[in-house]
Amino acid sequence: MGDGLRGEIHSQTIPECLFKLHVNAETGRLVLSRAGFKKSLYLQSGAVMFAVSTDRDDRLLQCLLRWDHVSLPQLLKALEISLRTRRRLGEVLVEGGHLTHEDLVAAVQNQIKDIACSAFQWTDGTWELERGMLPGSEDIILRCHPLELILEGIRRIGSWARVQEIVGGLNTEYRVTNKARDVCSKANLLPAERQIIDYCQETRTLEEICDKIPLNDFVICKFIWGLLVVNALMMA
Repeated sequence: MGDGLRGEIHSQTIPECLFKLHVNAETGRLVLSRAGFKKSLYLQSGAVMFAVSTDRDDRLLQCLLRWDHVSLPQLLKALEISLRTRRRLGEVLVEGGHLTHEDLVAAVQNQIKDIACSAFQWTDGTWELERGMLPGSEDIILRCHPLELILEGIRRIGSWARVQEIVGGLNTEYRVTNKARDVCSKANLLPAERQIIDYCQETRTLEEICDKIPLNDFVICKFIWGLLVVNALMMA
C-alpha cells in the first residue's frame, strides 16, 4: 500500500490495501480508478460499509436481474418511475410490491459486496484514500467483517498467473501464524480454509496441502493466498 494516501494498483494491491486499512481502523473513502471507471469504497473503522461505482455492470438493476429477484418488465417500469421522480430504484420496487424491504436490504448488501469484490480483479489503475469522507445517510450498509470480505474477494479472482505469483512452487512451505485463531473467530471461513489451517499446524509444502485438501488445486491456491493476506498463514 505504501506510506502515502495514494498509489498505483498492481496485482496484490487491493487485498493488501484493504487489510492494512482494516488493521489501521481507517475511516474514509477509498477511491479506485481504472480505464475511465471509478469505484468508491466507504470505510468505517476499517470495514467497508458502502460502495458506489460508475461501471454500469455494478448497478442495482443488473444485480437484481442476475439474482432473479425481479422480472425485466417490472425493473424497466420501476426504472422509468425512478428516473422521472428522482427516487431510488429500490424504493420504487418496494412501493410497487415487487420486492420486500428485507429482499431490498439483501440485494443492496450483495451489490455493495460485489462492487468491492470486483475491484480485486483490477491489476492496474490508481487508488486514493480520502480520510473522513463518508456518505451522508445510507439506510442500508454492508455487514461483513473486513477479513471475510478480503477472503471473498480473493476467492473470486480468476487469474492463475496472479495466484501463482503468491503461492510459489510445490516445495513452498507454509504454517499457521499466531493470528490464525483470531481470523477463524472473525471471518466466515469455508470448511476447506479451516482444513488448511488445521493441517498447517505443522509446516507443510504446497504439494502436501493440495494432496490433502479434496478440492480443485487452483481453488486451494486461492484459499492459501487469502489466508496469507489476512495473516492466518505464513511461508515457513
